[in-house]
Amino acid sequence: MFNQVGKKWLLYSLLSSLVSVCCVYVLSQSDAWQHLENTAFDAQSSIIPAKVSKTDIVIVAIDEQSFAHYQTSWPWPAGFYTNLLKRLNQAGAKAVVLNLPIDALPNANEKDASSFANSITASNLPVYLAKRQGSQDDSLLNYYRDAGARIKSFELSPDLDGVVRRLPNGSNGISYEFSTQNLAENTRIRFIGDTNSFVTIPFVSAANANLLPDHIFKDKIVLVGIDILANTRFGDTAIDRYRTPFTWLSGKTMSGVEVHANTIVNLQNGFSISTLTILQTAFLALLVALFASYLFTAAPLKQSLLGLVKLLGFIVIISLFAFYHSVSLPVVSLCAIAISSYLFYFVLGFRKQQRQQQFITNVFSRYVSDQVLHELKDNPTKLELGGERKFLAILFADLAGFTKLAEQTADILHQVLTAHSRIIVKHAGTLDKYLGDAVMAFWGAPVSCENSIEKAVAAAIEMNATCVKLSEELKRQGLPELKLRIGVNYGEVIVGHLGSDILFDYTCIGDAVNQAARLESANRLYGSDLLIGQAVYEQLSDKSHFTLIDKVVLKGKSQAINIYCYFESATHQQTLAQAFSAYCDRDWQNAHSYYQSLYSEPELMVLCTLFLERIEEYKRQALPSAWGGESYLDNK
Repeated sequence: MFNQVGKKWLLYSLLSSLVSVCCVYVLSQSDAWQHLENTAFDAQSSIIPAKVSKTDIVIVAIDEQSFAHYQTSWPWPAGFYTNLLKRLNQAGAKAVVLNLPIDALPNANEKDASSFANSITASNLPVYLAKRQGSQDDSLLNYYRDAGARIKSFELSPDLDGVVRRLPNGSNGISYEFSTQNLAENTRIRFIGDTNSFVTIPFVSAANANLLPDHIFKDKIVLVGIDILANTRFGDTAIDRYRTPFTWLSGKTMSGVEVHANTIVNLQNGFSISTLTILQTAFLALLVALFASYLFTAAPLKQSLLGLVKLLGFIVIISLFAFYHSVSLPVVSLCAIAISSYLFYFVLGFRKQQRQQQFITNVFSRYVSDQVLHELKDNPTKLELGGERKFLAILFADLAGFTKLAEQTADILHQVLTAHSRIIVKHAGTLDKYLGDAVMAFWGAPVSCENSIEKAVAAAIEMNATCVKLSEELKRQGLPELKLRIGVNYGEVIVGHLGSDILFDYTCIGDAVNQAARLESANRLYGSDLLIGQAVYEQLSDKSHFTLIDKVVLKGKSQAINIYCYFESATHQQTLAQAFSAYCDRDWQNAHSYYQSLYSEPELMVLCTLFLERIEEYKRQALPSAWGGESYLDNK
């Protein structure tokens, strides 16, 4: 009833999905939002770096160790680079990439420039020089190009926060020289780790012909660049260091030459991270929004928060899975869509829950206990329209001969029904309905109830005791006595909101209900106050006050059931048990004696009269051989 997603809530789901996607899209255009997405990317990069068992890249670092050895100011003489080229030629390197600013190269007008140019010309391996954006000295680069050097762009494009995440655009970049891949724009670098993740050799060690074995450089791409933390050696020249996705965690920056090493490895091995197109992003965002809206509208308000946490966790796991497979998802935007869908639902759902709880309070507060009412408010799904099969304990109670008394005063009826209702609720029962001066109640729904049979019987006993006290009070006032008749049964029924779309009621129906009503009515036949069915007796833990008084075949049934009556007197119980046992054995003489001995007891007179009449009748009849004491009960 309360948990069905109707047309209105489906419309709310669609509306909230569109609103969530549109709001997040507008926010995602801001620099602050992009910073959040970039931070998420950095975290993913740190968690899932590229795994490379072996690379063909070696870095030769112009570092503090090399400066300390040479004791030479910047820029270095051309002879340093000439010696390095000779050493790498000798070792069989694949290529040499000099990631150096233009002012670090020997000027074409200097005498040792020709020596460096000649070493490039004589080299058996390709030599790459850097052309940076804004470089005005193209003549020097042309000079070395004429000598055989290959001029490539070494530009990196940090994001607004200064972190390098994207591969350089354009096929003229140095990274593309070692790969044939054609990548889409905004493809991101998947770093293999933090700084010093590649084999790095000081310049002074690499240039020394006798210091390192040849296999270190053989068939390797050798990247030469500056790797110094502080700008203390280069005058006005900017230091070549960058922030990377690992910086947010470690605080370290990476040399430009190592960043280029990562870009080359990415292109060589297909490690680069692709991003979604606008259409792909919009489709994924709408899918998450629709799923989130449906998830929240299909769950109780308190459980929806747990659903949100699970959904956010699922988005994070999926984003990590996608990142592992080289796809970057807008994880912050997707999480924001899920959260905004939840907030949209929370506002509407909170109001809906208030209406539900008010409905439950109005409908159930008068005939269930506060504990049951609280459980119903927490779990309104227990009250869905329709019925479910459950085993319940059912109680019917009726006032004998009250019609005449009720004509004298309706206040008495109010007192009786109020007392009975409070007792039923006290024992965790559900007050079903009033039928004139009769009451129907059951245990086990809408909330499951432990020891439902015990509680139903305890309620019946207390109701009977309360009625006796009230009857004594009425007798002192000169009014007729009250006599309560109660029947308790147990069995499978259909319970729920039953009825039509116009009028329905929370009740139970079934054969077990009918039997409970017939047990209540059968009290007239036996002159008793409380009768329970066989199913109740068999599961009752304390049977001490109940005695088998008859076996009856109820109307519309073929099998006999045992009927048990409540007695306070143990002597009466023992004598009645002996009487009924003799009766079932067709020992008419002893049965007659037992019932006759109890006839003088006022509360047993009707019962004894019934069985004494039966005995006289059965003496004259030829009973079937299979007869075991059963009789037919025709009451409705």
